[in-house]
Amino acid sequence: KNGKTVEFRPLLPSDEFAYRNFFYSLQEETIFFRFFYKMKLFSHEVVQEQWASVDYRKNISMIGQVRIGGHQEIVAIGSYADESGALAEVAFVVREDFQGMGIASFLLAELEHIAKENNFKAFSATVLHENIAMLHVFKKRYPNAKIDVSGGSDITIHMDFSDAVALKGNGKK
Repeated sequence: KNGKTVEFRPLLPSDEFAYRNFFYSLQEETIFFRFFYKMKLFSHEVVQEQWASVDYRKNISMIGQVRIGGHQEIVAIGSYADESGALAEVAFVVREDFQGMGIASFLLAELEHIAKENNFKAFSATVLHENIAMLHVFKKRYPNAKIDVSGGSDITIHMDFSDAVALKGNGKK
């Protein structure tokens, strides 16, 4: 929508510097919507902890990058992590200047495709009540998703892959 091409691929350990720069470029509210607290430090140890669980089957992170000048910058990260065999927890963060362009929806479809290949049947996600945009992304792809309101500040969404609606333009289901 903004004329830039976004390239998607799995996150690699060699992306540590770009990954940390991505998080430092985000506004406080965006970080809060993703982590539910005001995380200010993305240290080498924090990043290594993230990669310690990545095995590209049970746990994976996909990044979206754009070319700015002579280098690539991460503008989005989508991840899923094994929660209970057939269920994986999914989460996203998209840089503010790339929000509302369908990137999270695209990543959701891609992660679902990968998760299906790895024998997952459904995603779950925990989202803050006020994160309307993310709730919309999930409900658009999974219109019959089950929503569990715990009474706190967050909502848990259960999304069965058999309920997925294909995205316009890429034909994926």
